[in-house]
Amino acid sequence: MSQKTMKALVLEEAFHLNLKDVPLPEVPPGYARVKMLAISICGSDIHAYRGNSLLLTYPRVLGHELCGVIDEINGAPGDLKVGDRVSVFPYLSCGSCVACRQHRENCCTSLKVLGVHVEGGIAEYVSVPIENLLKVPETMPPKVAALIEPLSVSAHAVRRGKVAAGDHVLVLGAGPIGLGVAEAAKAAGADVRVADISATRRNFVAERFGHVVMDPSAADFDMELRKWTHEDYPNKVIDSTGSKASNSTAINYLAAAGDLIFVGLQSDTLGLSDPSFHIREATVYASRVAQMQDFRWVLDQIESGNIRAERMITDVSDFAHAKESFEEWVSRGGAVFKGIIEVE
Repeated sequence: MSQKTMKALVLEEAFHLNLKDVPLPEVPPGYARVKMLAISICGSDIHAYRGNSLLLTYPRVLGHELCGVIDEINGAPGDLKVGDRVSVFPYLSCGSCVACRQHRENCCTSLKVLGVHVEGGIAEYVSVPIENLLKVPETMPPKVAALIEPLSVSAHAVRRGKVAAGDHVLVLGAGPIGLGVAEAAKAAGADVRVADISATRRNFVAERFGHVVMDPSAADFDMELRKWTHEDYPNKVIDSTGSKASNSTAINYLAAAGDLIFVGLQSDTLGLSDPSFHIREATVYASRVAQMQDFRWVLDQIESGNIRAERMITDVSDFAHAKESFEEWVSRGGAVFKGIIEVE
């Protein structure tokens, strides 16, 4: 390719985005370059824009929820070829640390994430290891395939909690990850309820997806939990809020001998009532990002109609207006559930 530069949306510093020319990413051995087709905006991208990211340094090209088409391959491609439509697995692991040796690459001690530690995909091209690409059907719209990543984070939490048919699953938080948890848990056969203090989020989840929603701030919340579970309480509680207050109270909603899974990340100390924890003999799990098997499972579930990814999308922009659209979506807050930038 004679082209030497590309357009990318660069976060120069907090609240300062710039759509500008940057060097075209190289394709070292074992890597492939992917021409972007669609980028989904994540809550972590918005946190970075506001200066609230725990891990990101500036300047940075954001974006890790990605779909594109393979432009160049440097190495053994396996079943992939130039021109294939792919979902990008945005986590770069070392392959040799204690976690990687246990096939827990998502817990790699030097894990790097596109758009956080290294340049991301709100750009015309991105370069990633060949093994980080998952082929998706040509019939799947790129804006749907871009949602495989956040839905896989949700699916990983469901898998970590060993959710199965017949479980009562309470999802705390009705944002994109919480909604994805509800969709994945339902696909696994569980009886699911979604709780959020935001009426806007509750209404979105109920109206677009038909999930039963609850208000955890309501006076009758505890009574409704007991009524739903025949006085047992949910045996799985999955907290996607990233809220210290929610993290601290989640144990109170859990059944005896139940499982509590934290998928939302917050920066403070995780606090649980020790008596509440012990009398339940509860099992507490952390759920960190996703693994490739979660990507494959989500792809299968979207294709089968069990996970309804496209209903998550509320806003779409073209790449030329990515800066203006990103800033507008941030200003509208919760009114934008999932914004997609399309690159054509």
